[in-house]
Amino acid sequence: MFKTLRSRLLLSYSLLVTITLFVVSFALIALGAQPRLRFQPALQRLDIISRAGRNDIIRLQLSSSDIESFLRGLVQTLEDTAETNNVRAFIARARTAEIIFDTDPSDSMVGVRIEGTELPRDDLPTTDPNTLAARFEDPDGNRWLVYTRAISSSGFGDWVVVYAIPEPRPLTLLRELGFGAAFVRAGTAGLLVSVLLAWLITRSVARPLLRMAGAAEAIAQGEYEQQLPLEGPEEVVRVAESFNSMSAQVAATRQAQRDFVANVSHDLKTPITSIQGWSQALLDGTAVSPEDQAQAATIIYGEAERMGRMVAQLLDLAKIESGQLELNRAPLSLADVCTAVYQNLLPRAQTHQIHLTLETEPAPPIWGDYDRLMQVVSNLVENGLNHTAAGGRVHMSVRPYGAKAVELTVQDNGKGMPPEQLERIFERFYQVDKSRVRTDGQRGSGLGLSIVQELVLLHNGRIQARSKVGEGSQFIVRLPTAQTPEPSTILRTK
Repeated sequence: MFKTLRSRLLLSYSLLVTITLFVVSFALIALGAQPRLRFQPALQRLDIISRAGRNDIIRLQLSSSDIESFLRGLVQTLEDTAETNNVRAFIARARTAEIIFDTDPSDSMVGVRIEGTELPRDDLPTTDPNTLAARFEDPDGNRWLVYTRAISSSGFGDWVVVYAIPEPRPLTLLRELGFGAAFVRAGTAGLLVSVLLAWLITRSVARPLLRMAGAAEAIAQGEYEQQLPLEGPEEVVRVAESFNSMSAQVAATRQAQRDFVANVSHDLKTPITSIQGWSQALLDGTAVSPEDQAQAATIIYGEAERMGRMVAQLLDLAKIESGQLELNRAPLSLADVCTAVYQNLLPRAQTHQIHLTLETEPAPPIWGDYDRLMQVVSNLVENGLNHTAAGGRVHMSVRPYGAKAVELTVQDNGKGMPPEQLERIFERFYQVDKSRVRTDGQRGSGLGLSIVQELVLLHNGRIQARSKVGEGSQFIVRLPTAQTPEPSTILRTK
């Protein structure tokens, strides 16, 4: 029944208000159950009745000619007082507290001794020392509050007039003060208002979630451009922002997958076509001369080698994404890695008349995979060589970065890139040179920098690129010396 978020929130709010009302009710009942508060209105009422009765008895004494007329008048006065004020009046002996007269003949307590617990004088509504009050239980088990006031100012004398009312119950105080009906009305109104507010709140929360569910279903059906309005409570707005970010990433990932398929198809189709064409030339005898056959073999070999490199790069990316690429970490010197790359690529740089230089400073060892870091540095240097014209320069430098990281910089003075291209250079298959032909005449796959970025991240490092058109490009890699570095180790700026 309560399967939706709206119904559950509404139920929870209603239960909360109901429980609160019950707690308040129990608190009021507990308050009314305290003897001091529960007996106070009844004692005040008995005190008023006893004062009036005392005055009536004194007037009766003064106006009576003999004892018999006084007693008849006293009985009549007590009966009238009991009936008028809805109380019970007794005449009892002062010494033994034995009742000798009861205004209620149907349930007469004549002969019963008034024995009970005397109430503290602080609870009485008067400071008159000739006043007594007590809790009294009759032979039938009924509990009474009894109250007496001396007729004479000198004391109680031989007999006393006692007024009694049933002992108030815990709810009596609330009923007399008018709390009962008022509380019920206020509680009902509060419950209705709270339910209305709960409905409005649950609606404001559930509506964005329903929109989010609809947008998620649309994404599942292939409609990836889904954005939610940022409205509602702060938490809902944060969820909507996260959903919008996720939707944008899903759309970008989907587009990247399409671009990936298109680029892979293009990059594989071109060498396959070339290999098929030159192979056919060899098979049908078109390439007869040794020169033509050598050219065909060279092209076939070069295209096959390029396909092999591309497949290897794709496998590396697949391993990284699936988490299957394991790094053989060990302490090593980044300067040694750069020195090895420098020695490997120096002949190629000299062949293309590019000045390749290396500068190192004493730096602490880093924790990394030697072969994968060789791949990182080689790709960055090869990228610089590929986009630098003859007579240009590619410079490598290694130096400490703070106390817990080492920085590698690869700088070239090639043609550089505009800002809109710089933002995309780490995307897969993205190439600044749209012709896909580099300065050395070879074709690139657009995967090298993507692999570099992934490998740097696997080493808990960071990479960034800077470039200006006509001034060249700079790649900065920062690698930590510890296995589990703090983010500030490599993210802080100098």
